[in-house]
Amino acid sequence: MRKTTLLLVIFCACFLSGTGLNAQKAKFKNKVVTVQKTRLPQNYIAPENRTYDLFAKGTYATDIDPHQKVIFGWERNEENPRLKGVLSIYGFTIGSAKKSSQKKEKKDKEGKVVDRWTEYTYSASANGRGTLYIYGESNPFSYNKKKKEGEKSKYEKKKEEAAAAKKKELEDNPFLSADDVVEAEESDVSVDEGLSDEALALVKTIKVDQSKSATTGAHRSSTNAYKEYKDKHRPGLYDFRSQYPSAAYKKAISQLNSLYGYAPVNYRFSLKRMKSEKHSEYKKWNDACQATEMLFKSVKYNQPIEGTQAKFDAIINYFSVLLDKTSDKDKKTKKLKKAAFQNLVDILYYLDRHDEAIIVCEKNLDSKFIDKTAKRNLDRSQRQKAHLAFHSMSTSHIESAEEIEMDDIESEEVAAEDEAGRK
Repeated sequence: MRKTTLLLVIFCACFLSGTGLNAQKAKFKNKVVTVQKTRLPQNYIAPENRTYDLFAKGTYATDIDPHQKVIFGWERNEENPRLKGVLSIYGFTIGSAKKSSQKKEKKDKEGKVVDRWTEYTYSASANGRGTLYIYGESNPFSYNKKKKEGEKSKYEKKKEEAAAAKKKELEDNPFLSADDVVEAEESDVSVDEGLSDEALALVKTIKVDQSKSATTGAHRSSTNAYKEYKDKHRPGLYDFRSQYPSAAYKKAISQLNSLYGYAPVNYRFSLKRMKSEKHSEYKKWNDACQATEMLFKSVKYNQPIEGTQAKFDAIINYFSVLLDKTSDKDKKTKKLKKAAFQNLVDILYYLDRHDEAIIVCEKNLDSKFIDKTAKRNLDRSQRQKAHLAFHSMSTSHIESAEEIEMDDIESEEVAAEDEAGRK
């Protein structure tokens, strides 16, 4: 009997040591990883036709140099450009200061009102007006989208609904009075126009208005509230007159690059690092994550990525094997399977290994734990693969000797709605 019991104990010990994935539930934390790539533009124009010129018009046109920035992947040609961008910077307005009042009261422990008073605030805003006119050729990328052009995402709709509800709540508050206009609006607005008698077709007009607002703190005296506005906030609104042209120009260049240029972008995504130190995969998992972060740091938008792709083979194999052998039935391994899948498909996506990402996603469409995540990432990789093919590119990288400054590199954060889907 004792011998049988001893053998059973030894068997159990060997079994448990061989199933390290189930020895402890894995917990994870997000680590933001950055990788630099080229953002594919909406339009494809043949390389031999990628010539452009930029112009500025309007009252505040002299405040900027239209050639300060570039359309990435294009050559500037003032003689016969195939694309023209015209920034009309034509007006500046400082709105009238408005006074708001809110009645307040203080109650004692018995609920009796012991004090009443009114608080006053002043607010105003400045608006600089600008329009980007684009002339040339239009050849936009088309893909089977889930939503129609102009239709808002669920995340955008929720934000708008929340803002509308908040506005109604304020309107229904009996302690809030209507705003009182106390000073006249100041306006300096000229004609908003592009190029006249232009041979190139007008492709698009984009508003690049810039605004700045200011609100005082709450004061029991309306005189003190207005004094704060006049002394501390109004000068800043007037200073914005000289600042807005450069901000409008920066937005216009960003729009041009989004539509036509191959601009450098620092993309950020969340890598799942393991927190459970006693888990059998703790060290190897986090070593793979650390290597991923370090290798992606070396990636540049204007350098080939093929060499770096090969360096990831061992990391990809590790997460792939772990994903396949992790149970799809045991809830204890749910977080591990989801984390292994997301790390794997994110790495493949940002390496532009979309065929492999698609295979991984399709393989997990029937998974109990990651079916929805697999579908979302499948759509993402299929779309990016199609976008690359549209531009006759295999990766989101271009070979270029262009000199760029740090502020030329845009940053793109992980969308809040995407993050919500990962939890």
